[in-house]
Amino acid sequence: MKKYKTMDGYHVYRIKRNKKFFFLADQLDYKKEINQLLYTLEDLKFDSLIFLFGIDTGEYLQDLKKLLCAKNRVIIFEPNPGIFKKFDSKLADNISLVLFEENQVRQIFDNTIHFKNINNIYFYAFGNYSSIYKEEYDRLIEHLDWTIINAASQVELAKRFKKIFIQNMTANLMALNQSTPIHHYRSTNLNVPALVVSGGPSLDSNIRDMLVHKDQLDQYFIITGSRTAEALTKNGILPDMIVSVDPVDANFDMMKNCLNLEVPLAFYEYSNRYLVGNYKGDKIFISLLLSQTVKGFEQYQGVYCGGSVAHACIDIANMMGCSPIIFLGQDLAYTYNKHHADSAVFDYDKSLLYGATTIVKDVYGNPVGTTITLDHYRRRLEHYIAIYKDQKRIRFINCSYGADINGAPHKELSDVFKEETAGKQKKKCIPNQEIRIDSRKTIDALLCFIEEYRIKASQGLELCEIICSENQTKSLLIMEETDIDLQRILYIIKIVNDFENAADIIYLGGYFSEFVYEIKERTFDMSAKDYEKLTSDLQHQARAFKMYFEKMKEMLEEVKETILETVTEFYKPHIV
Repeated sequence: MKKYKTMDGYHVYRIKRNKKFFFLADQLDYKKEINQLLYTLEDLKFDSLIFLFGIDTGEYLQDLKKLLCAKNRVIIFEPNPGIFKKFDSKLADNISLVLFEENQVRQIFDNTIHFKNINNIYFYAFGNYSSIYKEEYDRLIEHLDWTIINAASQVELAKRFKKIFIQNMTANLMALNQSTPIHHYRSTNLNVPALVVSGGPSLDSNIRDMLVHKDQLDQYFIITGSRTAEALTKNGILPDMIVSVDPVDANFDMMKNCLNLEVPLAFYEYSNRYLVGNYKGDKIFISLLLSQTVKGFEQYQGVYCGGSVAHACIDIANMMGCSPIIFLGQDLAYTYNKHHADSAVFDYDKSLLYGATTIVKDVYGNPVGTTITLDHYRRRLEHYIAIYKDQKRIRFINCSYGADINGAPHKELSDVFKEETAGKQKKKCIPNQEIRIDSRKTIDALLCFIEEYRIKASQGLELCEIICSENQTKSLLIMEETDIDLQRILYIIKIVNDFENAADIIYLGGYFSEFVYEIKERTFDMSAKDYEKLTSDLQHQARAFKMYFEKMKEMLEEVKETILETVTEFYKPHIV
């Protein structure tokens, strides 16, 4: 590695890679490289997150800093260890340098990209980095795209299910005292093989193999979702656990003929309330929400949620110590040009538009149609499996015939029954109903939180209207501390900060996610270059926060109405 002066007066590194020499940027016209970077970032928003690939000599940093405001953050990934050591990891207050390492890249993306900023993310590969370090570049892009898709899906999920999530959570509180927390079954089936049953097109073939080897099924812990419970029971196969995480009423319809099974049903706060309320068997509680909000619930565990119920089933099997974990009907593709197995299709499916939109390789290396969503589920499953790749205790086997799942080699189910035997006898899920919660008191506390901030939103709105009506032209940067308008703005900001950081905000779920996303997009949309001017402009701030409080009140009133409607339906007498 050696530094050279460019023809236009800058400096560039020449490195040796694969026995060849490469300049990391244009040796003749280095200014062009800097200008291309600046052009890509010229429309930065005030809260944009910028990822760069490659620092080279760092001679673009001074120009880069001129584009940024205090709220921007830049993370530069450098794949060359020798170059990385030439710099401090903190290049400025909001510019960091990170040595490229795939797991660290993935972790940084997971920690920084979320529903609030997915539309304000910038990426640029400097100079010749994308071609010289092509493998690293491709992996970085793959993880970046995957994380953005995941965050975007959360926004879409929030918009689609925000009301039903609140309804289900409110009603399902009633079932908790008759439920066993999922962590009670940790390591109860150590080294017992698990069959995780999903509704993909391969399921019908898998069930035929199960019936041929029916006398061996008592050696396997069988976990299924609500879609596939009836497909098993109609064939005389009784699962050991049913898991239902889907919020929609269709899940109740899928299970309406299985409500009296002597099989525990695992659910979480947002599972369909009619299924949870009407299921007669034992119930198992998976906590994704209350462990973060209710005092004394901190020890209650959640499970991995990768978009489909299969992810939860697999994590439960892992939590119980099962191995190998065997996938049935886990196609994640339109095998045989079908969206589900014939035995796992319901009237609900007639209302959905199914159709392949992309191609992946199947377990035999042949092309098979799938969708962006199903492929996203596959990637999340592969990510989960990769976490355990170095652990000898657990193995994953894919007996489906759809998309190839990295980390879960394909094997015929008939061969599995011949080769995989239980290390010890499986144990049934014995209830331990230790949960104690006053559901009405919990709902009352939530309603009090909503009312408290509905009132504060009204107060903030009134202050904004006063400022707007007085139409004083002032800069917040040069106001006296005793200035009434400064005090008003400070109180307005306090309301917003307290609200967005309140512990109970998590109860609002999709309502809050959608609210923040829409507010960022519409109300607080400003460029980085205008950030200081606009945030110090009294009238601009008052107008922006006025819209914020109007939407905040509207959201809180809708949530309150939804909770009270659900209370009226499920709780008697009505909570005041």
